[in-house]
Amino acid sequence: MPSSPDPNVAGEPPLRSSHVPWWSLAIAVLLILAGTALQLRPELNHALFRLANQAAGGPDAWTAGLWAGLSVAGLGLSTLMVVAALDRTRQAALAAALWCIPVAALLTHLPKNLVRSPRPPKLWPADQLWVIGEPIVHSPSMPSGHALTAFAMATLLASAMGWARWQQVAVFAVAVLVALSRIAVGAHWPSDVLAGAGLGLLSGLIALALAQRSPLQRWLNLPRGRRLLAVLELLLAVAMLVQKTGYPIAQPLQWTLALMSLCSAVSRWQNADAPAGADARAARLVPPCLLAGLALAVLLRNASWQPVAEALRGLPPWAWLALCAGLWGSYALRAERLRREWGTWGRANRPGHTMLTLHDSVDLFLAHNAALLVLPMRAGEAGYPWLLNRRFGIPVADALRSLVWLRLQDACVLGLLGLACLLPGSPWLRLGAVALALLVLLVLLPRLSSWLGAKVPRWQAVQTGLLAHRDDRLGWLLCLANWCLKLLVLGGGLALLAPLPWLAGVSTAVAGELAVALPIQAPAGVGSYEAAIWAAGQWLQVAAEPARLTSAALAVHALSLAVALLSFALYRGVAMLLPRRTPFTTDFAADAANVTASQRSADRPLP
Repeated sequence: MPSSPDPNVAGEPPLRSSHVPWWSLAIAVLLILAGTALQLRPELNHALFRLANQAAGGPDAWTAGLWAGLSVAGLGLSTLMVVAALDRTRQAALAAALWCIPVAALLTHLPKNLVRSPRPPKLWPADQLWVIGEPIVHSPSMPSGHALTAFAMATLLASAMGWARWQQVAVFAVAVLVALSRIAVGAHWPSDVLAGAGLGLLSGLIALALAQRSPLQRWLNLPRGRRLLAVLELLLAVAMLVQKTGYPIAQPLQWTLALMSLCSAVSRWQNADAPAGADARAARLVPPCLLAGLALAVLLRNASWQPVAEALRGLPPWAWLALCAGLWGSYALRAERLRREWGTWGRANRPGHTMLTLHDSVDLFLAHNAALLVLPMRAGEAGYPWLLNRRFGIPVADALRSLVWLRLQDACVLGLLGLACLLPGSPWLRLGAVALALLVLLVLLPRLSSWLGAKVPRWQAVQTGLLAHRDDRLGWLLCLANWCLKLLVLGGGLALLAPLPWLAGVSTAVAGELAVALPIQAPAGVGSYEAAIWAAGQWLQVAAEPARLTSAALAVHALSLAVALLSFALYRGVAMLLPRRTPFTTDFAADAANVTASQRSADRPLP
């Protein structure tokens, strides 16, 4: 029978034993017995290891970053961060996770010291197995601590979070991948993984039983308990950044996990006195952070960061300040561009209401920019209409029209700058090409569009919706100023690092930005940006070694990405600590009732 609700835990029922199926213990025992039996048959154990390890691909395959990232995800530090970020209501899974730490440590180290099984790299020579990351030879092998941790946390999440069946299956699928990664990186035998998975299930069941009988969950739901959890998450983020995992190619996952834990800590501290679940949206950070970290680990697995670090160390302090200040200045120009875009829209569609302030515009731009950098194939563009609709109540159709218009402005300005900087020939020839392009854009293209609108009514409707309230010349000037400032900053960085003449640095930076605008690319344009700068250097025959130019491009790109992501994280963190406010009323029914008949006849109907 379910127990009665506990008023001390925000009106939610406490953990119930019915959440844990009886057959979980049976599966745990079967996995432990299977691992033990396989340990007693070393020939079969080694044959299965060779088969799985060779199938994983090794350190040179594209999957190397994936397996290394999954191994990092199986660390106790990582799993605790994930559980803390996901559990925003009853703290049941988090309380059980804290109990699971000593239980899992006991069930990991006691068998290791009793069995003393050697690791695969210690038993086999290096040419007979694939090893990803640093080989582990000194510590005992049986059981796998990563597999134990992954299955323990999967048990806690599936039992205590009240998830749907597909979510429970998904979390155990991730645990299976973490366990397989230990064979793929050459750190454990199959017997270690099986026994670790069984002991992980057992650890989770024991931790759940202990959490039901302790007051820890109730205390964690108190305001002081939530603040302590926020401090704990902050410390976990710092620990993750400095943790030496033995898998350098998985460092991007450490960065994204640390960012996730930092945002979760700020949200938890801000909502310490609020009802349980007030910051439930913070849990949505977990899947994108995990996926982005794994994707970056795969994409950047062959990146050599030593030339980048050496190049960045060569920058004088004033150059660092100039680069950061210039990028922040371009962010401010783009934010002001968004503010004017939605200010004119608001005057036409919501008279009497305050639209996006500069603070709102900066927040919107930084979030959209971060989504563009993290997600591949420019999938982050979807964040612009989503954010406008969810946070400001703007209809998706209007947000999409705004996005198309802003990208058309960017394409026009960047295309003109590309003609001015990359077209071969004399400066007069480039100036003539730019003038011809302006003639086409300002004279011929509008006439062609008007003629097409007269022939095709549908095109006229699309044109009217796209160009409505967008005759503001200051928007074009802001777009031009933004691109000029950004290209001057990035081109100056390339000129200092390559080294190059200043104009050649700006020209190659234009090529890099044109490549990043392509729809088919990796997250943040990694690879395409550097390749475009290298190609532009060959096209313009700049006086710089190709390898030096590529290293300089990677360094400038890494610096701009770091500034963008850190600016987003810091700005959102500060914004979450400030009092919340609503920029305008989103009650569209009330808006419609307050608009007079004359306004309705003069303006478009309210969405």
